[in-house]
Amino acid sequence: MEMDFTIRYDSGEKQFEGLEHYYGAQSLFGISQVLLISLNAFFNREILTQAPSAHMGRSKLGSWEQLLQLVITDPAVLQSAAELGKDALKDLLKWALGAGLGVPFVLSKRKARKRVRELERENDDLQEKLDDALRRAHAPVKHQGLTVYVMSGRTSLATFDQYSLQYLETEVLSDETERLEFAISRFNTRTGTGRLISSMDAVSTPFFPVDRLSAKETAALADNLALVAREQFRPLDLIVSTVTDAAGRIKRYKLHSVP
Repeated sequence: MEMDFTIRYDSGEKQFEGLEHYYGAQSLFGISQVLLISLNAFFNREILTQAPSAHMGRSKLGSWEQLLQLVITDPAVLQSAAELGKDALKDLLKWALGAGLGVPFVLSKRKARKRVRELERENDDLQEKLDDALRRAHAPVKHQGLTVYVMSGRTSLATFDQYSLQYLETEVLSDETERLEFAISRFNTRTGTGRLISSMDAVSTPFFPVDRLSAKETAALADNLALVAREQFRPLDLIVSTVTDAAGRIKRYKLHSVP
């Protein structure tokens, strides 16, 4: 099985006058990491801390496009890829890239939604593992003012620009609390961290506790996670404050208490 991805560098805040080698290499390395870490998670249900190597195709002469080719030869991985199907894989890649950049994407494929729930319940946070790679992918955006497009065939998977760079690089912490309803899609009882959802199909958002959770609060969050695992959406009342980017987009919540 072979999957081709096209990376295109074009004008952004500044006119395209060429891609500087160092920033281009950093960007392609970051994008390769994002794709390999994400696909490994989808195929093998495990999240790597470092991505394996990938082969790059030949860049088009006189253009700013680069072809990345993923060739799958392992029989077990081939079976997993076939079970998911290419449409679900594209769905999952859009979700992985978008969630790390504050771009909500609703998974339309049932198999994709199921795989995301499995990852959130059983593994570390995929978006956290992609953060450094996404920052590298934005090198031409940050230093040359360009825009980067990630494509699979004719399908747009992600766009890296000043707006997504701002999301990665800025955080505004609010101390103003509010009472909101969320269900728990992922929860680590040891650290008290996890992810929240506003509906079963919603994009999840990370949270972390302001103080150590009580035994009662820990039990309430764990019990709610068990309900979500059984496809039952029964939101909890939570006292939270926000962590946003400079444009006000939610990056994560600070959990103050579970009433």
